Amino acid sequence: MFSGALSRSFAAYQVRFNNWKIVKGDTVAVLSGKDRGKIGEILRVNRKTNQVLVSNVNIKLKKFRTTEADDEMQGVRPVVRPIHVSNVNLVDPDTGKPTKVRIAFLADGTKVRVSKRSGSLIPKPNRDKLTYENRHKAKVDGPLDTSAAKALEVTYLGEDFAAIKRDFLAHIAEKERVEALLVFDK
Repeated sequence: MFSGALSRSFAAYQVRFNNWKIVKGDTVAVLSGKDRGKIGEILRVNRKTNQVLVSNVNIKLKKFRTTEADDEMQGVRPVVRPIHVSNVNLVDPDTGKPTKVRIAFLADGTKVRVSKRSGSLIPKPNRDKLTYENRHKAKVDGPLDTSAAKALEVTYLGEDFAAIKRDFLAHIAEKERVEALLVFDK
């Protein structure tokens, strides 16, 4: 129906889903396409285009040119391509089959995902390693980075309105004194 260039840009105009029940690290099953029935882990979620990357699913071959620095980059390599989120479902932890999900609340008020197939809870993957501290623990400050002590130093104390008024009145008095000395011919 659409040409190749148009269909690639068409994904940018998709209506975004508001309620995502799939996050990075979930185990999902593919519902349609050439990889139907495969189970894999979500590697990346793109909420702008409603697409997900699933490990070992929708693999395409891509040619790579060699450079002088990297000789091993030459040739053809497999690349995982995204698929639409509507083509995957979460895997039920009890049955191991794809299932739809509903959102429920526990007695303490926490939000959980519940399988519609068996009614079991589907826990979200552990995301503790994605905190800012863990993602930047190997970062070393460079010569152009501002140190924390310098960034937290107080350099602005506010306006001293009394001094500003005093300077302004002194300026006006000096201006009036100079104007009084001027003589104009009539």
